[in-house]
Amino acid sequence: MLHEARKQFSDLPRGTQRLVIAAVLFIDANYLGTLNGLGFLNILDKALGGGLPNDMVWLLQLVESIAAGFVVVKVLFDDVPSGIPRTAAILLSPFFMVAVTFFSLDILLQGLGEDASFTLDLVSISTGTLTWSSTYLAIAIGLTLTYKVQRYGNFAQSELFMIGMYLSMIMIWTDYFFPMSNLSTTKDGVLTWSVLLFTLVAAFVLTGIAGIIIDRLVYKGFRKTNTSPQVMMIASLGVALILRALTYLRFGASRNMFEPEGDWRMPNLRWEIPTTKLRFNLGERTLEDDRTYTHFNCEQTGIDEATGEPILSRIVSDTSKPALELYDTTTDCVTQATTNYAYYKGAVPVVIFSAVLLLLLLLNKTRLGRRMRAVADNPELAASSGINVERVHLTSAFLSAGLSGMGGAIFALTLRFNPETAFTLLLPSFAIIVLGTIGSVPGAIVGSLIVGFVRALSSPVLIGIGMPLGRSNYSALDGVMPYIFLVAILMIMPEGIGDAYEKWKIERLRKRKEEDSDKTQKIAAALAIMPTGIFGLHHWWSNRTHRMQSFSAAVIAAYVFHRLSDFVGRNSFADGACADSCASSEFSETNLAVLTGRNDGTLLLEDSPLTQEDLLGQRSPPSELSPFEAEQWVVDTVASMHESWFNMMNFEIGLVNFIVDAGDLIWPNAIFALWVYSIYEGIGILSESESGNKHIQNASKKLQSLRSSFSESISSIKLQILSKWSEFDRSHTIVVNRVTEQLRGASAASREKISSATSSASSNVLSVITRGSPGSKRKLEMYGRESPMGSWIFFTVIMAILLLFLLWLPIAESDDFRWKKVLQVSNVLVSLAIFILMAFSLNLHTGYTGMVNFGVIFFVGIGTITVGILTAPQELHGYGWGILPATIMGVALAAFLGWALAYPTARLRTDYFAIVTISLGEIVRVLLAGEPLLRVGAVGSAIGISAYPLPLENWWFCGSEKSGPDSQWASPDACRDDTSLIDTPANQVAELLNLGEPAPYLFILMIISLIVVAVVWKLLSNLLSSPWGRVLKAIREDEEVAQHHGHNILTHKAASLALGAAIAALAGAIWAWKLTGFEPTFMSPARSTFLVWAAFIIGGTSNNRGMVVGAFIIVLMEFVFNVLVAGQGSPDLPLHTTASRIDSLFEWTFTNQWEAAKIFATVMVVGLVVRSERLLDIGASGAAIFAFGAIALGERSIEESFFSGVVSADMLYVKLMLIGCLMLFSLKFNSKGLLPEVPVRPERPSGGATSE
Repeated sequence: MLHEARKQFSDLPRGTQRLVIAAVLFIDANYLGTLNGLGFLNILDKALGGGLPNDMVWLLQLVESIAAGFVVVKVLFDDVPSGIPRTAAILLSPFFMVAVTFFSLDILLQGLGEDASFTLDLVSISTGTLTWSSTYLAIAIGLTLTYKVQRYGNFAQSELFMIGMYLSMIMIWTDYFFPMSNLSTTKDGVLTWSVLLFTLVAAFVLTGIAGIIIDRLVYKGFRKTNTSPQVMMIASLGVALILRALTYLRFGASRNMFEPEGDWRMPNLRWEIPTTKLRFNLGERTLEDDRTYTHFNCEQTGIDEATGEPILSRIVSDTSKPALELYDTTTDCVTQATTNYAYYKGAVPVVIFSAVLLLLLLLNKTRLGRRMRAVADNPELAASSGINVERVHLTSAFLSAGLSGMGGAIFALTLRFNPETAFTLLLPSFAIIVLGTIGSVPGAIVGSLIVGFVRALSSPVLIGIGMPLGRSNYSALDGVMPYIFLVAILMIMPEGIGDAYEKWKIERLRKRKEEDSDKTQKIAAALAIMPTGIFGLHHWWSNRTHRMQSFSAAVIAAYVFHRLSDFVGRNSFADGACADSCASSEFSETNLAVLTGRNDGTLLLEDSPLTQEDLLGQRSPPSELSPFEAEQWVVDTVASMHESWFNMMNFEIGLVNFIVDAGDLIWPNAIFALWVYSIYEGIGILSESESGNKHIQNASKKLQSLRSSFSESISSIKLQILSKWSEFDRSHTIVVNRVTEQLRGASAASREKISSATSSASSNVLSVITRGSPGSKRKLEMYGRESPMGSWIFFTVIMAILLLFLLWLPIAESDDFRWKKVLQVSNVLVSLAIFILMAFSLNLHTGYTGMVNFGVIFFVGIGTITVGILTAPQELHGYGWGILPATIMGVALAAFLGWALAYPTARLRTDYFAIVTISLGEIVRVLLAGEPLLRVGAVGSAIGISAYPLPLENWWFCGSEKSGPDSQWASPDACRDDTSLIDTPANQVAELLNLGEPAPYLFILMIISLIVVAVVWKLLSNLLSSPWGRVLKAIREDEEVAQHHGHNILTHKAASLALGAAIAALAGAIWAWKLTGFEPTFMSPARSTFLVWAAFIIGGTSNNRGMVVGAFIIVLMEFVFNVLVAGQGSPDLPLHTTASRIDSLFEWTFTNQWEAAKIFATVMVVGLVVRSERLLDIGASGAAIFAFGAIALGERSIEESFFSGVVSADMLYVKLMLIGCLMLFSLKFNSKGLLPEVPVRPERPSGGATSE
């Protein structure tokens, strides 16, 4: 019978099978599970004797219910035939998922006997969506453009956004804008626009130039060597670290806010938008006998006899609460409910969406856009067609950086920021471009709106349900909702929304071609002559959608500019403008009168609101001046500031008058001209006469002839200039080559002697190393580090150097120096073991299998959290497991999740898989901060996990004795402090090493960690040298070829993910023991994922020896710079002299920027003379950067950035910068790493050729 039912089920269509599964999941999770406690998970809990926490059961059932909804949506995408019903259902699917989520929460709360209420303000959600989506889009559009043209994901894009934020501060710190932007008396209720507009333009241009500089210095070299996009992506991590560190060093960690003028953040400058609200009452809605509920809806209770108006009052119920209330009035039932939206927040979506739409027009409607799209599609074919590909790359770098920089400048209006702020926006921006399909600009726009909507909607819902569910911190989870949504969406659409849109467009064009097009031209002519011609509907009717888009874009742009100019005209000092502050004044007729106190429409120098206090609050007279000279300096400087303010205000008035006049001119006249042109086109269509058509053709030919003649004249001028330059370039090349040959000839003899001596010495050394084996010596000579023996030799040499470095690590002299040195070495080696295991995991996934995994920390976190929770005592909210079973459980759970991850992500591209894995890590990190189930320790409500036992700690300090509540030693620490216990391993090691006190626990943890590393390394070596390892390499090289050879790709990937996840979980367990207690910060990507990737790149991919070396370098660098950071504060500490020298160099570069600019200019000239492109780029870039710094970064910026104006380099950020430099230079000059992969090279049969 069971077999027959299974057969009947398998015979059903796939869509029906999925719907049945969804229904079973939904019923099990809700009606059986959360409502009645009879679901599968409830039965499992009972079978385990109630061992599962009740909260875990209903949380998993809630996830099960929502997953059922996603299965239904997947059926819509995969199994429903194309047509209008399917399209409508797909468009309504987000609302369906919201309904499923709310229904599941309602059933859950009913089952728990709780109730929750929250209000959704539709306007607030809409404005929140616009704000969040535009903020993310500013970074996402740069990521999209970079990937579209250059094919790599730029992790430094958020740092370009950060540059825009700080450029906004630089602008208002300059002497030119300071009088306008830094006045305490400017809050007159009237906005000024010149500072904001100039800052936005400057941010776009200057950040774009920064993008070009980075592209020429970093990515151009990678393109020349045809480096893979993955390497360029990792190089961008190094660039990001360098830029962030430099920003910290120059501007400090204090928070800043961009205020172009004081009025911009006045609370009364806002839109008051009428709104409608939805009130949800979930869970238990029945009221007790003595309770009532006052509805938010109103009812008529009578009629006012005086006015005849109905009397309204709020409904009161004594039986139950309604599940849903819809209302649009306040509590008095009369006043319209409104939502406030501040002007400064509204500026963010206006600026960013306008810029992105202009970019979309540039890509689709201009010659430059066509070139960029050609390079994006096929760079080689574009180059063969005469397109300068390198110039297109530079243009792409300029536009992507400029857009992000401008977004950062306007975003700086909304909150106080520091250099880390931009990085918090990077991962959601990656989620957007993956959701919208990487490389699709329309997809990025739609994806940003979806992510913004999810973020805005989830916040009130999480706040409302948090308290009833015992999770007051759930409000912090709104930041993780985009990741959860992204993962779910990619399970439905593996290629993202943009790919689905492109497929829909192709299908629509195909169907249109198949249709018998009998569309009459009379209808097209009528559409052109009627007002619809303004929107180009006649072109749409004639299947010329590109022309229709041009018409519509012109109309919409004109209308938007008209509305913006109206807004500027009301809220500015334009002629006759009168804002709210002016309207509420009894004496002022215009906004200018509010400032001047006169209604004559004039502005005088005496109207300046600047005072001496405004000056002295920001700047002080130079200390070397005498009292008389200082007083005169104040008078002169105040007078100069008055003059500067007066000039700026005149410019401001002229600017806003121009904007207002342009808006009044464009809206009626541009639309009328467009309509006249569409009528002209309609008449041409309607006549269908030869003369009419010829008239249009003649006009078109004349226009084309004018354009051609103009282009030819420009081309001839360019050709003359280029020919002159070519002659000079040719002569210069001849001279440089002649000088180079002479220099080479002069040094040829000495170079030949050195070369022969070196060859002889190296041959002798190789003979000794290979013990006279000709075959080994030949391979070592030919392949070097890529031969088995060469790899081991180089590994041994590097490890010897690193171990000497470890022993050298300085430590302050004291009586317990030896004990501190053992502690230091143990700490370094435990950290090394953790990073080696993480690098092994990453190398298995990415180096051997080819899966770009940015979520190693996800599996590490699983191991850390599982071990911590399971081993913590039950009285401290743990489970009291033994350490070994808990570790096995953590490793097994991580392996299971790794195996399970392979199946839903099987269809994802490399980039998508990377973003999904890093999203999983972020989800776990945020859950660790907000989920009570993940809080274990002495204080149950504290965030984090602590108070768990450590392996062998009791044996280490207590020996054969036991510690605990029933013993005389409360804890292993008490045993350590008891001098009567002398036979413990800690004391024995201390005696052996002459430490003077018991050896630290980290010593035994170091031994455990190194044993684990050795075992894992041996296991991986055996597995990777087996046939399974060769299958993984085959999958990495070409999945299709491997599949054609009969290998199950999915199974092997799942096995690789499972094994790597288990290794990462082991690293997590050791990390938990090292920390003895942890919070979510340890999972931060900058402290974990990016450092592991640095070790992976520096060491060398697909070589576990390289992972050991790379991890050792990263860990040692961390400790060396920790010593450097400490040494900066005291002359008695090690490396104080080095820190002081770095500090002095740092101060010199900031206080002598013209001298630095001259040095780089000299390098540029040298590069130009010797024809070195690298020297030319370095010199020109450095000269431009320091020249800008000398002009814009004056004394005021130093006083704002450094405490008391004393320039000092924080070694913490010097460390961050050098880590980024190490990553970048390692990739740039040694892209294979220190120890590259050693390929398997079978021995040639005897008698074959000996040359390879």
